[in-house]
Order: sequence, then C-alpha cells, then structure tokens
Amino acid sequence: MPITYRSKAPLFLLLLVPLSMASQTLEEKVTQARKMQAESMLGMDSAVMDSLVAEKKNQNKASTGRNRSALTENVILDSLLSGPGAPEAQGGAMTEYTHGDSSAKSTLTHKTPPKRYEQRVFQSIDRSIFSSASGAAGRDYVLGPGDEITVSIWGDKEKEYNLDLNRDGKVFMEGIGLVALAGQNLDGARQVLKQRLSKVYSGISRGSTSIDVSLGKTGPMRVFMLGEVKLPGGFVFSGASSALTALYYAKGPTDIGTVRNLILNRAGTKYPLDLYKFLMHGDVLTPNALQDGDVIFAGRAEALVDISGDVGRAAVYELKKGEGVKEILDFAGGINATAAAHKMTLQRIFPDGKPGYVDLAVPQDYISGKAKMELQDGDKIVVEKSSEMALNFLTITGPVKYPGNYESTDVTTVDQLVAKAGGLREDAFLSRVHVLRFNPEGSSKMFAYSLDSTLMESIPLKPRDNVLLYSLKDMYLPDSVEISGAVFYPGKFEFREGMTVMDLVMQAGGLLPHHESGKAMVFRGALRKHSVEQITLNAIDSQPRSETHFHLNPNDFVQIPIDPEWYQKEIVSLEGLFIHPGKYSLLYPGEKLTSVVQRAGGFKANAYIEGGRFFRSKDSVGRVGVDMRKALEKPKSKSNIPLIGGDSIFVPERLNTVKVIGEVGFETSLLLKEGASVQYYIESAGGFTRRSEKNRVVVQYANGETSRDGYFNRKPDAGSVIYIPQGPEPKPIDWLGGINGILGTLGVAAAIILSVQAIKN
Repeated sequence: MPITYRSKAPLFLLLLVPLSMASQTLEEKVTQARKMQAESMLGMDSAVMDSLVAEKKNQNKASTGRNRSALTENVILDSLLSGPGAPEAQGGAMTEYTHGDSSAKSTLTHKTPPKRYEQRVFQSIDRSIFSSASGAAGRDYVLGPGDEITVSIWGDKEKEYNLDLNRDGKVFMEGIGLVALAGQNLDGARQVLKQRLSKVYSGISRGSTSIDVSLGKTGPMRVFMLGEVKLPGGFVFSGASSALTALYYAKGPTDIGTVRNLILNRAGTKYPLDLYKFLMHGDVLTPNALQDGDVIFAGRAEALVDISGDVGRAAVYELKKGEGVKEILDFAGGINATAAAHKMTLQRIFPDGKPGYVDLAVPQDYISGKAKMELQDGDKIVVEKSSEMALNFLTITGPVKYPGNYESTDVTTVDQLVAKAGGLREDAFLSRVHVLRFNPEGSSKMFAYSLDSTLMESIPLKPRDNVLLYSLKDMYLPDSVEISGAVFYPGKFEFREGMTVMDLVMQAGGLLPHHESGKAMVFRGALRKHSVEQITLNAIDSQPRSETHFHLNPNDFVQIPIDPEWYQKEIVSLEGLFIHPGKYSLLYPGEKLTSVVQRAGGFKANAYIEGGRFFRSKDSVGRVGVDMRKALEKPKSKSNIPLIGGDSIFVPERLNTVKVIGEVGFETSLLLKEGASVQYYIESAGGFTRRSEKNRVVVQYANGETSRDGYFNRKPDAGSVIYIPQGPEPKPIDWLGGINGILGTLGVAAAIILSVQAIKN
C-alpha cells in the first residue's frame, strides 16, 4: 500500500532525517513495533514469541491438519518475519505453524519424554534413594530374621540393648531368654518385651520404668515384580521398601501395563494398589511397606487415553472403569488459562475398528460436573488453545517514558497515547512521526507526519495501530575526531564541543614514551575547498602554553609523531654450538652477523660452521642460505649480512653424511667422502630410475645454499641433501607400429621402382 505523507515542516528539517543511517533505522523501529503488537495479539510474552519466530524460520515445509488457531497465528508470524519492506502480495505456499501438545512446545527440549505419564516418572531411575538400610521404616514395619532392634529402658533402671533377630526370628535378652518377635511390628514387639521384662523390672508394672523398641538395620528382603513391567523378576532389598520401590527397580510399566490395578500377594492374601493415589494426590499406599516374599503383579491397563492441547501435562493416562473426561482433565493438571471455551474433539476407535470423531462439550462443563462422559481404551482428546486476539490496544515505541502496549479505549489521537505512555522525553524528535496500521491478513499501511507537539492531537488512531517516535540521537550521527601515532590507543573518538588536543590525547590513553617531544600535527579540511590544512603545534606536552588548549573541530585528524632518534630494541637468537648461546639485542640498526657472533664468544671447537642455518621470521622469509665461514673470514663480503629483529642462527655439530632423496634406487644417507661428486652419491644410492629428471638434480648444502646440476660450483659437503625430482612416465615403444611403418615405406619404394622400369621398357 502507498505511504501517505502530510508535511508541514520546512524542507531543511526533512533533509535532516537520514533514516537509513540512523542508529535505529525505520525498518528496525517497524520490526520492533510489529513484534510488540504480535505479542499482544497472541497473548504471548517476549521469550515465547522469540521461540516461535525462530522455530518458524527453521521450518522447511507446511504442516498438515491446519486449524483456525494455527492459521491465524501463522498470518501474524508471517507478517512479523516479512518485515516492513516486504512485498504485500507474493506467490508461493504458506508455511503453517501448528501447536501440537503442550509437552512439545519448547524448542529447548532435546529428548522427547515418553508419551505415557507413568513412564516419565520411572524414566530416570536413581536407585541410591532406596539404598538406606536403616531409619526408613514406620511403626508398622513387620520384623523378620536379620533385622536389628534397639530396646531402651529408662526410669528406675536405665539400660539399652542392640539385638539381632536370628534365623528363627528370635532375640536373646539377659534375664528373659529367647523371645520370638518375627511377624510383629515395632509396637507389637514393644508389648511382647514389656510383658516379659516386667517380671525382671518391677518398675515396669508400677509405671516408674518405661520401655521402647526402635528399628536399626533391616535384613534382606526378597520381593517379586511380575507382569507388564519393563524388567520383571525378583529383587532383594535392604531397608524398608514400598511398592513404589519395586516399580522403580522394575523400570515402570510397559506401554500397556497397569499402575492403577496392581495386585500385592502376601502369603495368599491379595491387596489392590492404585499408584495414582500417590502420583496424583500424594496419598500413602496401603499396605505401604513390603515384606519378605511379597509378589506384586501388574496386568494390562483397562483404558489408556491420550490428552493433548492446552492442558497442564499433555500425556497418556490410565483410567479405571467409570472414569471419563473429568478425571483425565484432573490427571493432566487441568486446562491452561489460554484454553478455548470451545468444544473439545474426541477421536475414538469404534467397535467395527474404524476411527471416528465425537464432539464433546467445553472443558469447563466437565470440570464443574455439568457434563459427563466415560472414556475407553484408545481415546484421544484435544483441548483447543484460544485463537482470540487482543484488539483493544495501541502500541507506542520511541522516546516516551514508558513505551509499550496500552488499552485503546478512549484513546483516539497520538497526544492521548503519548500522555498514557508518561509523556515525551526531552530527546524526542517530532519532525517525523510514523503510524503503522497492521491488517489481519498480514499487510500493513504506514502514515508519515511532519509536525510539532501542538499538532499531535490531530492525528487519528485506530485500535492496533503502532506509533513510532524517534529520538534526536536516532536522527543525527555524532561527529568524531581521530588520533594516531605515539599514543596508547589510536583511533576515532566522539567529538565534544570544547575538546582540545590534550583532551583527545588523554582519551587515547596518553603519550607513548617515544613520542617526539612538544610536537603534534592537526589535519583539518579547509572550508569550501577540496584540500586539507595542516596545523603544526609545538607545545603538546607543555601545559602552561596556549597551544596545548588548541580547540578541535569535528572530523579533525591528529598525528602525534614518533621521535626519529628513537630505536626500538631488536632481538636475535643464537642457538647451538656458540660459546654463549642465547638471545641478544642488536646494539644499533643493521648490526652485522660477525659482530653478534663475536659478542656471543664465537663457536665451540666441535661446531660445524659450514652447516650453520640462518632463519628470518620477518615477512615469513624462512631459511636463508648464508656462508658463515666466508662471513667470518671476509667481514666485508656480502655473506656478512645485517641482522634484523626475529633472526635466528643455529650451528650444529659436524655432520658426516650426505642424504640422497627422490627418484633414486634407494633413498639413503651416505658417509661423506671428501671431494666426491654428486654423481658418486647418486650411483651409491642405486642410481637413477627410469622416471628420474636427470637434468634437474638439486643440491642443498648444509648452510642452506642450493645449486642445480650443471652449475655445481662446489662438491657436496657434510649435511648436504641431493634431490632428484620425478619426471613423467616414459612412453612404451610401439614395436609393431614401427615395423608396419617400415614395411609400408618399403612397399611404396618397390612400387615406384617397378613403375620406372615399366616406363623404360
């Protein structure tokens, strides 16, 4: 759609609005406004919106099963992603975003939890929480062989006994002998011992002596977990354990196993257990403590129902006969605040095996008890999320005290919205105001106004409009000045009126020690001329003089010269068989090789000077061939090169070998033979191969110098390397073709001779 402008400002004000160069551009402002509006319309906070936008950007194809909620949200997200400059009508398919169940909304979840709720409980098994052998049993714990009890007596007589139940379930106490306690809980054991001890301690009968029994360590207990569990079998527990403990060790139910109709078989007596009493309501199971020999059996679940959509915990839950929609909504944590007051959808497998759909009432009716419906195995329920969008709001961004979304009731103009947002800040730029009108189909229209604060009351607004205000900081780029040379932090700095050269030097971290004392140069563009003016200051570091306070103009360039007499230390490294190897600083620029070697004390007796290796790190030069012997004997020769920082020299012990590599019979190192030629070493290494490039043999001498075959000015020395390069594969001789060519030539010659003879005759 076209942009409508209504301009009342002078032309020069419009020229002061370089929106494309502002610190926050028009596109950025519009994008920010669109995001805030989308968050308000969809009822989402900023983090959720960012997650949805990121997910949509990564989608590669449209989802199936599109619904009204997803389609509406998709239009808003497409508009948000397209940006203000995108064409309003472009071809192509629309990528759809669908919610799915609430358990899959988070893009941060790396591992999908099991669909069934009970399996999530047992997914991460930490058996250490059940490893305690003491202190975990209640007063109803039934004693058995191997258990330890503590009998405490206080009053007229004070004493304590630590007793173990033997294999027959009996304990021995001084004065009363063996006492059978197996099968008794702690209270029962206390009564038995109290009765027996009253014959020894008369104070027990009179009430002046008391007795108590507590549990210490427990003995081993064997329990069997069978049926539809992931790891059926027998388990040995130490300590007071419950049915929940056994289920943890069995890793929970299978996909069809029950946790609501568990059967605990104890010596022929069967006890029903419903784990949901514990999982959903925190109730303790009865009986809670297991006993030795207990068997827990998990059959098949009666009904497993899937609930998804806008509920607290979307998952598959187990229902008993007679339970329905109300119960599964309760198990799923109820509906969320954003759930739609809309009929739910039930997918069901009918008796003929065909799937179908059934319309249910709104979830609030089942929660209140107004509606009831029993569910069956395989049912799936979807609770829709509300697709209603906020309509009665306006968005304002920019230099107001409190930017954001506001109710649009009784707000019809920009000035009223600005007042709701706390008023304008002092940096507000009112020569340009934009109103962005967002349409439900994803397009938008922008209105641009040029006005002052007295005209804001005339700008009409509609619900869901975005008002984009700008700051003076957005409109004008700050001026800068630049400094280079002998300062700690050269670069550009923001210009401030009244700034002097010394102020700029201080912002750049101060002067370096090697700056040229009392001097600075300022380069300034000449007014109305295509030239630059140089201003030389002679008192930069002398505070009392007036030149120190030379005021800078915007875009000035300041150069602090480096002292021409200053010389920065250059370090070279001497390694190997020097008298004093190590790092040395050059005494002056261009100090030569022999001078540094003399300062290092020269070479050791076994140093192989001819094999000295010279390396230059500057500009990645690498190894350089230098004849050190010649440099020492003839200091005025070119071999006595000047050194620079980063150079390094390594002098090894004398080598007695010559290496031959490349296209020879055998690559090898040969003992040095004084005066022997290159050919001697090649033949000693097996000679050339058929692919050898005989005319391109290279010799690298120990000091790094090289020579090619035909130009050898000296014999290989100790440490030399002879390299024979590889040439192309020789072409095989075509004997048959050659013979055929010869025979063809002879045939032509014979024919010519016969023709000549025929002419003569």
